[in-house]
Amino acid sequence: MEDVKELKEVLERVEGRLIAAGKMYGAMSFGAWLSVMLLYYVIIGVFDLPRQFNIVYWPVAFMLAMGFTGRIWRRLQKLGMVTGKEVESSTTGGILIAVSWITGIALGWGVIPRLNPGVNPEASLAVGFLSFITFSIFGMWLVFAKYSGVEREIIPSFLIPALGIALAAKMESGAMVWAGFLVALGFSLSVMLYIYSAFKAIER
Repeated sequence: MEDVKELKEVLERVEGRLIAAGKMYGAMSFGAWLSVMLLYYVIIGVFDLPRQFNIVYWPVAFMLAMGFTGRIWRRLQKLGMVTGKEVESSTTGGILIAVSWITGIALGWGVIPRLNPGVNPEASLAVGFLSFITFSIFGMWLVFAKYSGVEREIIPSFLIPALGIALAAKMESGAMVWAGFLVALGFSLSVMLYIYSAFKAIER
């Protein structure tokens, strides 16, 4: 009986480490997206670029970020194979996530700014940006909920930008900068929650 108990404890520890690794993957993913967003602000702060730049930047940034997170995911899968706990991925889920981001880009940088929902062009662009982040990540969260379980850590990253849309529309100046800080806040909270969840999993 003691051997069975020890084996059970070992398996629980292994499972806890694997869960922690998955949570760290989530934290690194949002860290990558945060870097992409901050790079965008660095670029638009130095250069006076047309609105069409957004249509180019975000798809390219999406592909680069997905490439980085994909490499981390493959390492997580290898870790799962070593520990005997296979980490599965869904091709359909991956396609749906891509569709979510592509649709978010089209809405946030194409459709919404042209509707002029803000008091001025900058406010309308900020509304589009926040809508892009909200729609894309909310869609991704729904896909995760269907294929791998609800990720509560993601919620701040789309809820906080969503709450700021109405305020951004009324800002007469500094709307885009404020929107960027709001998204950064949501992403940072998601990173912190993922790291906290990872430590909780290790302590199991």
